[in-house]
This record gives sequence, structure tokens and C-alpha cells, in this order.
Amino acid sequence: MAALLHRLLTASSRTRNRKILVKCTKTSYFRNSPSLSVRSDEKNGSEPHQLTSGQAVLSRRTRSLSPLDRISSLLPQDVVRQEQDGEADIQVPASEPLEETQAPSSPEEGRRSPSHPGERGLMFGEFLMAEHRKNRVQYRKMFHLQEGGRLLSSYGVIPHNQLAGHPAGRFVKTNRGIPIFIRRPSLEDFVQNMKRGPAIAYPKDAAIMLLMMDVTEGDCVLESGSGSGAMSLFLSRAVGSKGSVLSLELREDHHRRAVLNYKRWRTSWALRRGHQWPDNVDFHISDLCTASELLAGRGFHSVALDLLNPHLALATVLPHLLPGGVCAVYIAK
Repeated sequence: MAALLHRLLTASSRTRNRKILVKCTKTSYFRNSPSLSVRSDEKNGSEPHQLTSGQAVLSRRTRSLSPLDRISSLLPQDVVRQEQDGEADIQVPASEPLEETQAPSSPEEGRRSPSHPGERGLMFGEFLMAEHRKNRVQYRKMFHLQEGGRLLSSYGVIPHNQLAGHPAGRFVKTNRGIPIFIRRPSLEDFVQNMKRGPAIAYPKDAAIMLLMMDVTEGDCVLESGSGSGAMSLFLSRAVGSKGSVLSLELREDHHRRAVLNYKRWRTSWALRRGHQWPDNVDFHISDLCTASELLAGRGFHSVALDLLNPHLALATVLPHLLPGGVCAVYIAK
């Protein structure tokens, strides 16, 4: 009997202590927010009801609160209500309806729309790039758009007349139904795909040389070794309409190739943009080591040499290099 009475007193004491601990915990935790207002589903139409402290703890355990909700729960309720009332007074202006883009009403209207600002539709006489892509580029070809011509490939045939007048940068299906992407070439594309005699200075190498020489608009640059005209084209764009490039080539066949590629790019650019590419490159057939008369009275901001023995030409070049100018030598391996 005594043992049974001792167990009852111990259980009662433990229960009393647990109630006191829970009461102290609830009082400290919900000191700033004694109750929580919860809205029921609007479809049920029930009124908001107040949750007790214990129900709020269970509600917090069943769903995660966002950082904004957690901060709001720590603020006094009167402050939160004032913020909500202020937001309710803000009126959001109605957005203007977006205009729908309409397709061209006729094929002639679609042909007049350029692919980029300042560019025309495709015209006979300019160079284009044709590509077929799937997971990667499987077919790439630069061709000359000519009236009555045809683009031939293993994927089918595309008549050139089907391309003229349309904007660049679109897919055109061959007679086999395979789409070919037609676009205008960049200067890098043109240089890498143009007809060449000797090896060219590739764009990555030409870019490094231009940075080393610090070529800017209006500079006067000397180039020896025109080759196929790749470096001449890059220098032409770098110096712009206010600058000039003097390009020397020892071999006559290389000279003809460089001049032809330069003229082809200028013609294609004029058809594409509607204005002329700067005619700022002067090609000459001459040996730099014996070109003292050609260089007489001229100074250059930078010099680009693409020769087999460039050290032999330094004695001729250095007197015409302006103070602070750079002489860059390209040696292909």
C-alpha cells in the first residue's frame, strides 16, 4: 500500500513539473505573437478563426514558412496589419496590350524585310554560307550567289533564285526536304573559306598580332607578305576609313590572289550593307629589302612581316617605324 502511494505521488509531481515547463516555454516563445490568424479555404466560405499557442506550434511543424513569414511572425501584429493596409492602397497600372507580330501578307513583303538593321535582302553577287546542323555542323560551304545558279550538296539542291530577295539567317529546304541554314559570312568566315594560294594568317593569330601592334582607326600600317590577303583584310578593318595599309608581295601570283580576295569581300560588303567597304589597302609587287624608294618619306605606326627571313628586312623597316611603333613578325610552323 505504501509502495503504491509513493508511485502515485511521483507521477503527479512529474506531471506538474512538465506542465510548468510547457507553460514557461509557450509564454516565452509566443510573447510577441500570442495567437495566429489563419484563413480557411475561400471556396468553403468559412470565417477566419484564432489558433491557440499549442495549435500554432503544430501548424508550424506541419508546414514550412518562408523567410518573410518568419520575420512577420516575430513582429507585433499591429505593425504587420499597418503594412498590409498600406499595400492594399497601392494601385498597379494596367499593362498595355502587346501588339501581335503579323506574318507578311505577300512573298514580296517578306523579301523586303532585312535580317539585321542596316542590311538588305540577299542579292546576286554576294557570298553566303550554307550549313547543315544536327548535333554538330556536318556541312559548311561558302558560295557565290548568282542568277540561275544552284547550291549542290549531298543533301540536295537549292536554286539560287529561291534565295535572292529573302532575308539571311533562315533555313531553306533542298529538293530532298533537308533544311540548310543560309546566312551571311563574317570576315572570319570569308577568310577561312576564300580561295587561297599560300597559307593564310588564321584569325586567332591575326588577332594576337593586332593586339601586339595596337592597331587603331587612322593608323598607317606596313605589311610585307600579302599572301592570300587574309592579314590585309584584318588590317583594313582595323585602320578604318581614316587609315591606310601598304601591302607588299614578292610573288606575282600571290599578289593577284590577295587583290582578288580583297575586291570580292568589298563587293559582297557593298551589296550587303549598301555602302562601300573602305578602299584603304594599297597592294604592290615588290621586295621589302629593296623597296627604299617606295617607302621614302613615309612613316608607319606598326609593321607586320610574314616572310621566310624577316630579319633581313629589319634594316629597311626600322627607319620608317614611328617612335613607339611595333614590328610584329608572323612565323608559321
